[in-house]
Amino acid sequence: MTAEMPVGSPPPQAPGAAGRFSTIPVEARPYQGMSAGIVTRAVANIIDVIVVVLILALGFVGWICVRFLRNPAAFTVPSVKPFVAVLIVGLWVQGVYFALAWMTTGRTLGDYVMGVRVVNFRGNRMHPAGAIVRAATCVVFPAGLLWVAVSRRNRSVQDLVLRTCVRYDWALEHRGPADPHATPA
Repeated sequence: MTAEMPVGSPPPQAPGAAGRFSTIPVEARPYQGMSAGIVTRAVANIIDVIVVVLILALGFVGWICVRFLRNPAAFTVPSVKPFVAVLIVGLWVQGVYFALAWMTTGRTLGDYVMGVRVVNFRGNRMHPAGAIVRAATCVVFPAGLLWVAVSRRNRSVQDLVLRTCVRYDWALEHRGPADPHATPA
């Protein structure tokens, strides 16, 4: 027996959930815990690249301010000519950004916006060493993300090699897997 819910009525609660409020959108609940696909991951990575570019721009502006404050009379705006140096610094910043985000909350700003979280093979937050290695492989081999498009389990090359998973997770805090013996989907 299915009855239509009147507009504006609260969504049905899971058995035993009386009195608890869920922050997960009703439409997203069926996807909670599933592996994220290529589109979600690509959009999250685009957002993360924008964040890194903003970090680099703020760092450059900060460097200009320090140079000005040290010697205002002889100040000139520095030019950024060595493209390779900027690229190397940008990749380093991206690696540090990924590693810090994955070892603390399991998500970057792009992951947060897209409602995904990176977890280890047990479904828990990544250990610092694992987060650093995953960040390095994502920065050095970003094309590994494309494997998600052909993988039946939505796993990137990094996920397969390092036994990680990017799952939909709209919860504000990571609570670990529902089943302690669960493996990534």
